[in-house]
Amino acid sequence: MTIETSDQPEAFARFEHEGWERASSAYDRSFGRLTPQSADALLDAAGVNDKSRLVDVCCGPGMVAGAATARGARVTGLDFSAAAITLARSRVDGAEFIEGDAQALPFDDAEFDAAVCGFGLIHLPDAARGLAEMVRVVRPGGRIAVSVWEPPSPGNGFGLLYDSIRAHADLNVDLPHGPDFFQFSDDTRMTELLRDAGLQDIGLERAPQFWVFNGEHALHDELLESTVRARGLILAQTPAVQARIRAAVIDGMGTFRAVHNVYRVPMPAMIGAGVKP
Repeated sequence: MTIETSDQPEAFARFEHEGWERASSAYDRSFGRLTPQSADALLDAAGVNDKSRLVDVCCGPGMVAGAATARGARVTGLDFSAAAITLARSRVDGAEFIEGDAQALPFDDAEFDAAVCGFGLIHLPDAARGLAEMVRVVRPGGRIAVSVWEPPSPGNGFGLLYDSIRAHADLNVDLPHGPDFFQFSDDTRMTELLRDAGLQDIGLERAPQFWVFNGEHALHDELLESTVRARGLILAQTPAVQARIRAAVIDGMGTFRAVHNVYRVPMPAMIGAGVKP
């Protein structure tokens, strides 16, 4: 399988790093209501228990690390964003958090029993390199699990956002090239990614997640504040186009309205896992 990588890896890495230094607090407030919903499924896929030495790669503000410490695991979280690490240290007791590069992990071979990466590989210039590092630092017989978003569709939040962007935006904007955000959101490609990394006993599962908002504007506004690539693409448009994108997302939120101006937006995840031989 040909895995798409950034053709501007240094520029893309800088773009992502600068973006997450800005966005980590907003991500914690917004996605912090969402991604913990799949944390236990991710940890189950990695076989994490109270005897596990776990590395949480691209740990962000520590959502998965917190769930792992609650199981009694010995957790080390790593992220390239100082802002994210500061948040993780403040919200998760009993875990170690360090700044570092997911594509060059500062750990010895076979140092951990398991490795997880929650929605992180999709932000790397070279996801296969990041996964290879996770495999390297896990002992033989240990498990590796990663999560990504399911593909955009009319029935989920990313589908509404990107349909609105495609309908109104100029996609040929001057942003550093990044790999396809959803390239592993397919059973075949996720399986091939894990198999090419040398993993065995590969398994895939879906994890339903729902983002709940009070108000039709909230999906657009929170994504704008708490993402990097989507924000960059939207802000590269003219003010008039930005307004049309926002209006289109707001208009589409009617699909997800529950009661009393509450909106329940599906944001499902895919989890892939395997065993290091």
